Amino acid sequence: MSNALAIAAVTAILRDRLNDGLLNANLDSIGQFSVTSSPPDRLEDDAEPANRLNIYLWNVTRNAAWSSQRLPARSASGARIDNPWLALDLHYILTATGAEDLNAEILLGYGMQVLHETPVLTRADIRASLGGADPAVDASLLPAPLRLLVAADLAEQFEQIRVTQAVPESRDLGQIEALSNIWSAFSAPLRASALYQAACVLIESRRPARSALPVLTIGGRTAPLQAPRILRVAALPGGAGTLPDPMAAILPGSWVAAEGTALAAERMRVMLGGRPITVAAANVDARRIDLQLPADQPAGIARLMVDHLFEPAPGQAERLWESSNALPFAIAPVVTAVARAGTVAAGRFTGSVTLTLGHPVGERQTTALLFNPLPGGSAPAFSVPARLVEGSADRIRADLAGVVAADYVVRAEIDGAASLPALGPQGFDGPVADLDP
Repeated sequence: MSNALAIAAVTAILRDRLNDGLLNANLDSIGQFSVTSSPPDRLEDDAEPANRLNIYLWNVTRNAAWSSQRLPARSASGARIDNPWLALDLHYILTATGAEDLNAEILLGYGMQVLHETPVLTRADIRASLGGADPAVDASLLPAPLRLLVAADLAEQFEQIRVTQAVPESRDLGQIEALSNIWSAFSAPLRASALYQAACVLIESRRPARSALPVLTIGGRTAPLQAPRILRVAALPGGAGTLPDPMAAILPGSWVAAEGTALAAERMRVMLGGRPITVAAANVDARRIDLQLPADQPAGIARLMVDHLFEPAPGQAERLWESSNALPFAIAPVVTAVARAGTVAAGRFTGSVTLTLGHPVGERQTTALLFNPLPGGSAPAFSVPARLVEGSADRIRADLAGVVAADYVVRAEIDGAASLPALGPQGFDGPVADLDP
């Protein structure tokens, strides 16, 4: 990669290409001429008008495309891990002067033709101009200012340098006025000239950087991602292999079907929240997985997810390869017994109602009791917050004060999922909380 001498090297190569081009054009008819790279204000220092073609580097800008590569340069601990490139675009102005009329135009025309026919500074051009990589050319034969440029390593950078004609860039001024402003900055009279851009030079620091050790093994297999996705979880009232019923309630310990796409894999696991669920291979295919919920699964909102795993190498544990979405679904509570304790006065009940559930209740779950009158009853429906009975994992209790004494169908609600009442000939008729003894 190039070093800090690359900017001067590009200027030297362009000047060499222009000098060779003018010599090959056989311009003896206009007399002697020279090719220089002096600042434009020095063109007026000649005692007499001279034939001269001058290429001058007047601006250097950042190359946005290459400057964003190989970043960051340092790790979180501050250690240097890379040497980002200093990527630069070089901007030149090509100017000609003549000892006689039209000589400047002739030199400028031939110079522009040479640059037009040299759209890329090839590695051969660079080595021919600098002589650094050609053993037949000794650096001592080069002019003194060019001897150091042999070390520029410009031919070794993988991005070749392109030379293109440019125009002055200004949002508010025209091209002619913008070019006039450039010459005013040089404190020199305006001369016929052309602007060029050389892009781009990649300068790399030689400072040592800490490199990572090579990767010997990835510790597993490589394969395209399948992107598993769960679209629906539905109850299986008839057990594994039967048709799912989207309208049936999902209960703790019941069978469910997880339907989706790309679910099956050679090594996989099904996660219910943070709990792995054992699934028989016969109940798994790409579009559906049948599984039985644990009997002690708490009611409420649960999340089902499918993980695809790496096949572990000997002595290594399984590792995650990809995961599906976590699909939430409701698990309805199951009420097994109802108990009440309290008194009735003036047709009003004050006391408590305790429900025993067929599964545990989490300490952080939100619970409530829902009361609806039996079919034909006139008492209003209501709901009451409940709490877990101290010392119990499966009983919740609600305190009542001054509610209408009547028989109610009572349901448990846990994290928004309500238990199912029993359906009789006249409507929902159980489980019953008798608040009118």
